[in-house]
Amino acid sequence: MRPADLLNSELLRELIAVKTDTMWRMLALSKEGRLPARDQEGATGAFDNKGAIFVPGGLVFEDSDRKPVERERYKKPGTADFRNRVRVAMRFDNATLLYDDGMAMGVNLDNGFFADIAATILANKVAAMKRRPALESRPIPRFYSDDVTRSHAPTYLEPPYGSRTKLSSCIAVCLTEPRMYYVACRKEFGLRGEEERVLWDEIRKAARPITGRDNKLLAPPWVVVCHTARYRNRNLAGLTRILGIGKFGEFATFTLEKVQKSLLAEGGVEGEDLDTRYLFADFEGTRVAGVLRVYSATRPGKRKKKTETFLIDPKELGLDLKSMSEESRERYRIVGERR
Repeated sequence: MRPADLLNSELLRELIAVKTDTMWRMLALSKEGRLPARDQEGATGAFDNKGAIFVPGGLVFEDSDRKPVERERYKKPGTADFRNRVRVAMRFDNATLLYDDGMAMGVNLDNGFFADIAATILANKVAAMKRRPALESRPIPRFYSDDVTRSHAPTYLEPPYGSRTKLSSCIAVCLTEPRMYYVACRKEFGLRGEEERVLWDEIRKAARPITGRDNKLLAPPWVVVCHTARYRNRNLAGLTRILGIGKFGEFATFTLEKVQKSLLAEGGVEGEDLDTRYLFADFEGTRVAGVLRVYSATRPGKRKKKTETFLIDPKELGLDLKSMSEESRERYRIVGERR
């Protein structure tokens, strides 16, 4: 998979547009000396104040009260309509479930359910790989939500992990192991006959991308999380994580970061002359770049620091950066030097 493919959907384009608006608010706060601390909630703007988590709807069968999820159904939307729905969904707490024929907003999911299922899947997978008839001296390890989360988060995102961080990580395990997730759910819900078939079909749908009119890609079959904290000093908006893109522990992050020597070296740029096409902002001496990092697969509870780092050209995402920036500067009453 090419790096650009990770961001090549209307869902990710809209979320990056929202984060770009947030970036301008962070620049304004930084100018006033009021930038939120790196681990402090509130690194948000007008459109992502409550954060967000987007989940393939076929993975969810009931909410935290064990009630069926009701979704707003619609025919295949155009890109503008879909992106507007995404922005509306970000006004609500909890999760947004995406289907090929609709969307459910503000759904409160059962963290315990997904944590238990993910832990069971991992333990069963480890057990299935043991082929020797003689049992080892130590039993099959027990996994916990912290183990799952550590493998699906950058090393600078330290425990204790928040509920959104844990939930998204555990759902990612279910997404990357759909057959084992099916078996676990079939037992959990005590399904029989036609109910089993419905469950299987829903999980199959969750693994498919959602397309709109003219077969435009609206949303990939992944879990996407918008955090409300920066987590690193050079980040100028909340972290965005993209989960369930491959094997266990494979995920990606998108950030808007101050251009520094360490970032340039990480992105393979020699010297300090960053091509201006990678800049999301150049404001009063602060240059900001869009950064995509891809993290490789790992074992439960482990996380390697090594990543692949890519600088993102906003034009390749079809973003009208000039118009977006002017609207954000007006929204946050930002005056000052710009290039």
